[in-house]
Amino acid sequence: MVEQYSAFHEFDPEAGGQTLGAEPRTTRDVAYGDGQAFDLADAVLEVYPDAGVTRATIPDARLELFRVPRYTLRQQRVIFEVGDGKERTRLQVRADGKVAFHPVLRAAEQPQTVDTPPSGPKEPSTPNVSSQTTTRPSSSPEPREAVQVIELRGRLGRDPWFATRDDRPAAGFPLAVNPEDDGKAVWHDVVTFDETAEQLREAFDARKITKGKLVEVTGRPVVVEQPHDNSRGKKIREFHATAVTRIQATRPGR
Repeated sequence: MVEQYSAFHEFDPEAGGQTLGAEPRTTRDVAYGDGQAFDLADAVLEVYPDAGVTRATIPDARLELFRVPRYTLRQQRVIFEVGDGKERTRLQVRADGKVAFHPVLRAAEQPQTVDTPPSGPKEPSTPNVSSQTTTRPSSSPEPREAVQVIELRGRLGRDPWFATRDDRPAAGFPLAVNPEDDGKAVWHDVVTFDETAEQLREAFDARKITKGKLVEVTGRPVVVEQPHDNSRGKKIREFHATAVTRIQATRPGR
């Protein structure tokens, strides 16, 4: 589903306050004029619609965006996006005061054959299922030629991990996929980025996506090189997912 953005100069402080769980207060900047501010834990968000400027301040840094054309409200966060086409950048401010600033790149990766799956426990998949989406598609990390999207269905071999890769939110988990007519599991290292990684964290915090859960992932297999001091890094295979969907198992006969 494509996100719906609104014009920045029509920023709605009441809706923003409801999304962030903070009461908007009037503020004024000598350069930008009147605006609204939101106090969020260790962060302060300021929005100056007439000037086209938004500012996020945390204890150790301050980030300002100029000529902001659009914004959107979603899942306890406000997202400001600047740029057009391939050159887009997002500032995300969450209700808990966390701030993220990162480019939005094309979702495209060159596929590679996975011939050596990672080791892990065998988790058989479950028939007779209905789907329940818990994360939405977002951009994958590297702009390359577009290729066909692949879907995998399997079970998590462990709880998801969460980290930062190249200053971007990242998350992932080992996924056990059982090919048809074969009881042997094939393992894939699933990695997500940006919004999908943050949505995966929310799903994990809500205990919706944890070890042993049946999920469907959409994305592309890639080969990445791990950095190593004074030498070429080790190449590993990953599945870069742009969406992770929980599959809710149903009882036979229903």
